Amino acid sequence: MAVLDPEPTLRALLERSELRLRLASDEADLGAGALDRPIRWVHSSDLVDPTPFLGEDLLLLTTGTQFEAESGFDAYVRRLVARGVAGLGFGTEVARSGIPDGLLRACRGERMPLFEVPYDTPFIAVARANAEAVAARAYSRRSWALSAQRAISLAALRPDGLGATIAELARQLDTWVGMYDAAGELVREHPADALGADTHRELHAEVGAVLRRGARAGSALRVGGSPVTLQTLGRGGRLRGVVAIAAGDLDREGRDVVTSVIAMAGLALEQHQRLGRARGALR
Repeated sequence: MAVLDPEPTLRALLERSELRLRLASDEADLGAGALDRPIRWVHSSDLVDPTPFLGEDLLLLTTGTQFEAESGFDAYVRRLVARGVAGLGFGTEVARSGIPDGLLRACRGERMPLFEVPYDTPFIAVARANAEAVAARAYSRRSWALSAQRAISLAALRPDGLGATIAELARQLDTWVGMYDAAGELVREHPADALGADTHRELHAEVGAVLRRGARAGSALRVGGSPVTLQTLGRGGRLRGVVAIAAGDLDREGRDVVTSVIAMAGLALEQHQRLGRARGALR
């Protein structure tokens, strides 16, 4: 898979030296992966309860003017955690000198990342830095999707176009991909023998159940403790096989690449079957 721009995270913002942000607690006191959680947006508010106007996976910035006394910190932080806020930035030297001890304790108790935004770092600079990272990541993913689709289209022109397409999809997604025929038998896979025998048996049973239902569908499940995505091949109520991908939830670009492979594989299978019928008629 192509090298992509890093995810927009709190850790990435903390590493931006020009912002001069400072984590107010030890990383060991935070939840697992708290600094590496993808950040969708950065918002600022000094409301006592800003949660009705917030979404999940964002950073909230505040100057603390809503805290009139040394109280209310615990309930405030609990509301943010319940809403899915990924971290809290406190702008110092605006309304308060330093971060209030009560807020430090409340964030530590809820394992909420708390960081200091110095006076000469505007909130808009933090928001803009994250927005730039989000845009760079999105552009990187779109570029990867276009490159992957070109590589898969070229693979389809090889002598064994179907096998080459499956192999190229596996390389682009950096995971195992297998194709099962209409009888539920594994006919192509890449990389070969990457799954254990027990996983193969469980996956074979799941594919058989999908084919017996006879309905076109995509499904995500866990096989052998690992996420797997199944996509049926065929149209018009007649299934011609299933493509299995050893991956869970794909993003939009990943799904677009898989969709193009499903369309090409389904068309190739139909062409093979029509050619077989034509040859039978000639014989």
